[in-house]
Amino acid sequence: MAHLTYFNGRGRGEVIRMMLAAAKIPFTETFLTERQPFEKLIQDGLLPFKQVPLLKIDDMELVQTGAIVRYVAKKGGMYGADDKEATMIDMYYEASRDFYSKFLPVLFMKTEEQAVKDAKAAGEDKYFPALEKRLKETGSGYLLGTSLTMADVGFLEVLLLCVEFGGDDFLDDHSDVKQYYQRLVATPLMAEFLKSPFRKRKNDEQYIKEVKRVLNRE
Repeated sequence: MAHLTYFNGRGRGEVIRMMLAAAKIPFTETFLTERQPFEKLIQDGLLPFKQVPLLKIDDMELVQTGAIVRYVAKKGGMYGADDKEATMIDMYYEASRDFYSKFLPVLFMKTEEQAVKDAKAAGEDKYFPALEKRLKETGSGYLLGTSLTMADVGFLEVLLLCVEFGGDDFLDDHSDVKQYYQRLVATPLMAEFLKSPFRKRKNDEQYIKEVKRVLNRE
């Protein structure tokens, strides 16, 4: 059983939750809402870079979201069959993180309206054309191979945000991307996750207050 320590919100923890679900790894959670438990984690040497998320798994305490996601992907058979496939998965996963960055600061540094505007511009300019091209190349409905990989989960996270913030018609001008999104959300493990308590609410004022209190940025 894995254990995730993070805030009671999405942030950088949501892609880890999604990956754990996709890899069929059960997990529990601890939510940080006050400063003292966060300081204790630092004092106990569990947060070498003084930041969360923290995932306890296989007798390890892992930090840094990218490292955590890759470990879970490897453990769940979602990281390709060889180094070449793993590198392609990395390439598309990292692109999804760039796209995701348009939404990460919502309510911290930008409004929902600005996030949608920025995401729409980035999607039209770079990400949707690249996805369409790749999906045509594979012909499988996935970015690599014939099943869900870390790259697909990364893009699913950001496409969920596009639709949630921008509306059901956000992807209408890109039918291949929309079909890809619909296929991913219908994948049994992802569909189950999205209906579960592990899927967190989008940023609200309560979440912002808790994050700032824990990080001493009030």
